[in-house]
Amino acid sequence: MVHTTNQIMLILLIVSSPCYGETWNQWRGTERNGQAQVKIQLHNQWPKEGPALLWESDEIPSQDYGGFGSIIAGKKNAYISLVWHKDVPTQTRTISDLVLRKLGVRKINLPPEIINKAEADRLSLSPRLRGTKLQDWIDHWIQKNLSIKQAMSLGDLLASRFKKGKLALPISTINRMHEIKNKVFPSQNALDQWLDKENFGDEIKEKISQGVPPTKQVAEDVVVALDLNTGTVVWKTSLESLPTGRKSSSTPCLSNGKIYAVGSERIYCIDSNTGKLIWDQKLPTTEIASSILSFKKSVIVLAGNLRAYDQKNGKLLWENNSVKGKTASPSIWKTNEQEFIVCNSSKTVVVINPDNGKTFWEGAGGGSSTPVCEKDLMIVHGKQEDVGLIAYKFTTNEIIELWRIPKLTRRTDSSPLIKDGFAYLIGAGMRMCVNLQSGKIIRKVTAKHDISSPILADGKILAYEINGSFLKMIDCDPNHFEEIQKAKINALKCTSPSLAGSKLLIRKEKKIVCLELGNFNSP
Repeated sequence: MVHTTNQIMLILLIVSSPCYGETWNQWRGTERNGQAQVKIQLHNQWPKEGPALLWESDEIPSQDYGGFGSIIAGKKNAYISLVWHKDVPTQTRTISDLVLRKLGVRKINLPPEIINKAEADRLSLSPRLRGTKLQDWIDHWIQKNLSIKQAMSLGDLLASRFKKGKLALPISTINRMHEIKNKVFPSQNALDQWLDKENFGDEIKEKISQGVPPTKQVAEDVVVALDLNTGTVVWKTSLESLPTGRKSSSTPCLSNGKIYAVGSERIYCIDSNTGKLIWDQKLPTTEIASSILSFKKSVIVLAGNLRAYDQKNGKLLWENNSVKGKTASPSIWKTNEQEFIVCNSSKTVVVINPDNGKTFWEGAGGGSSTPVCEKDLMIVHGKQEDVGLIAYKFTTNEIIELWRIPKLTRRTDSSPLIKDGFAYLIGAGMRMCVNLQSGKIIRKVTAKHDISSPILADGKILAYEINGSFLKMIDCDPNHFEEIQKAKINALKCTSPSLAGSKLLIRKEKKIVCLELGNFNSP
C-alpha cells in the first residue's frame, strides 16, 4: 500500500499523540467524586519551583470578565465554558455591582444597633491610635460586640472601616449607592447632576464621578477547546449573550462527543470535535447556575430549580421544585439497590428519582457544596451550623442519618471526599479526616482551605490553599494525614483543579496552565 506524505504525517501524529482518557469529563470528575478513575503515579518530590509547567494558554478572562468555572478534560482536549465579557465605549454611565466593589461600597448586614455603635466608635477614634494598639482595640471591639458567626462574615469589613477612620464611606452613602445599583445615566453630565443633588460631600462625589467608567460591558457565551499537548486553541465557539459578571461560573461537561455548557441565560450543546452548535435552550434564570451533570441520556442543572434536559435535542425532561438555588451542583448516588440524583437545596439535601424528577427523600443539609457518595453512603457538607458534615445511609428503600459533626465556619462551599472507609473535608478553614461508619474524627487541623474543592489521586489529596495561592499535596492515610508537598501556583480562587492523566489543569486569572505531576500510562 502506498501512502501519500500527508497520510504518513497523519499516521505519525495519531501514533505519537497521547490519549489521556476521559478522566475529568465534568465537575468533580467522571464519577462526580473528586477522584481520578485511572491509575496515576504522582511524584512525591517537586522541584523547588513546583511541578513542571508543560504549557499555558492564551488569555482567557475570569472573575468579572469570565467567572470562576473550572476546566474539564477529554481524550485529547481540555475545555472551558464562560461568559466572556469585554468593555466597549459608551456615552451612558452605570453604577454597576463591579463599580460598587471597586469603590469599596459594601453593605454591612448587621442589626442597626450594632452598625450605629460601630459608626459612632469609628468616628470617635483618636488618630494617634495606630499599629498594634489599633489592631488590639479592633480585636477587642469585635469580640465584645459581634457573635462568632458575625465576626467570621463581617469582622474583616468592620476592621477595615475602623482602620480608615473618618475616611471610610458613611453608612448612609453606602445604602444610597446600593439603592441605585445598576441605574443607567444617559451621560457623564447626568451622573454628575445626580451626584450634586445627593448629600455625599465633595470628596465622595468626586470619587464616585471618577469611579464610574465611560464603558459598558458586552458579553458572549463561549466554549474553548484546548489541545492537551500544547494548550493551543483547537476551536472556540461564541454565542451572543448578556453581561452577567462573575456570577456565571458553571463548569461544563463532556458526554458522548458533545460539550454541554451553561451561559448567561441558556444551556446549550456543542460538538466536541468541531465546536458546532447542536442545540440551545433558554434557562428560567440568568446570571448563575450550577455545573452540569451528565447522567445516562440526560444533562441535569440547578438553575432556580433542578432541571433535566435530553442530551440529544435539549428537550426539558423534568423539573423538581423541591431543589431551589443556583450554586449547588447535583451528583449521582449509586446505591446497591437503585440510582438517585442528589443535590443540596438552600437548607436541605434532596434525593431525586432520575427517571421522573420526583423527590424520593429530603433531609438536613443545604448550601453550595456537592455531596459525595459511595455505595450506600452519602456525605454532605451542609450550610447550617447544626448540620456541618453529615452522613446518610440508604437501607431498604429508606435513608437514615448515620452521624453528623456540627461546626461553625464562614464557608461551606468545598465538597468532601471518600476514600478507603474515611471521609475527608478539605475546606471551611480545616483539614479533617473522619471514620466513614462511626463519624469519629480521626484527625482535624486548622488550615487555610476555603471555597475550592480538593481532588484525590494515587492516595494523595491535591488542594488549593490561601485563595489558590498554593497547591498542597496531602497524604490521605489517616495515620499520617499531613502535607507532603507545597508549591506556589497562584490559581484562580473559587475554582478547583482538574486532572488529565497525571497532568493537572489549573485556571489562573488570565489563562489556563498545565502541570506535570507524575507518570501515567494510558491503557
